[in-house]
Amino acid sequence: MFKLFAVGMMPGTYSFSFFSIDPGNPPARNSALTPSTLTVTDQNDNGIIGTSQGDTIGGFTVASVWVGDTITVRVDGKNVTITGVTFYRTGASAVFMPTDGTVLTNATFRSATYVNTSTQYTLPPVPCFVAGTLIFTAQGARPVETLKPGDLILTRDSGMRPLRWIGQTTVSGQDRFAPIRFMPGTCGNTNQLLVSPNHRILVTGWKAEMYFGEREILVPAKTLVNGDTIMSAPCETVTYVHLLLDRHEVIFAEGAATESLHPGDYLLAGADETAAEILALFPELATESGRRRWKSARSIARTREARLLAA
Repeated sequence: MFKLFAVGMMPGTYSFSFFSIDPGNPPARNSALTPSTLTVTDQNDNGIIGTSQGDTIGGFTVASVWVGDTITVRVDGKNVTITGVTFYRTGASAVFMPTDGTVLTNATFRSATYVNTSTQYTLPPVPCFVAGTLIFTAQGARPVETLKPGDLILTRDSGMRPLRWIGQTTVSGQDRFAPIRFMPGTCGNTNQLLVSPNHRILVTGWKAEMYFGEREILVPAKTLVNGDTIMSAPCETVTYVHLLLDRHEVIFAEGAATESLHPGDYLLAGADETAAEILALFPELATESGRRRWKSARSIARTREARLLAA
């Protein structure tokens, strides 16, 4: 097992998908947009990408950050509006990254809106379970941190599937890293469930159909907070555990249907050693076309839409 202790002393290295576009100076309508994966370096590892601190994207220094820009694109015959952040870079073109959960694919440009105030962008924590969470396996329910590669994990779609990689991260349990607590019975869980804010929970039934037009959809935990049965649970420190299978799967934690790790945009999150371990197991993830072949187990709700469930 690889353990990463995030103490803010070394640069944090991440990998995210971007469109090369500036919503404030957009291209012609119907221009083709192709996603590219760029390395993001958080120079002082404070979880924030901003200016005047040496942060870079694709090797070029971040000059300004525009959180809240939107672009509307045409994908598979439908118009899709994506909310995100635009980074201006010294010596390179502007790039746009989704912040609403959208997974970028080839698209054609339609229109854009842009904000007028430059600020900074807080990096999202990786989806994962809090240590101590019981995961359903071939040997029954087991604490997530005790699992090892090769252990069989119960999945909703594929039966028992082997665990391929497990990672562990210990961070401050405050602010953006504070876990989300689901009280028993909230989402099919028999016991209290604690996950990272971006960990996705499977929502099914009439709510999924009413709000998303889907029978089942994965929704980020942070968007389900209702101040009652689902709440942020700050703590001094928290250990998050990541489980990677042969593909993105719906698995069971404390009885709730939730997700395994999807490498996707989070492939390099945290440390180069993490990326090396994962790429050794799944070399196809080294290329953009290979990453696109990793399909999500279900459709993923975008943040703005998902907040309707807690309203």
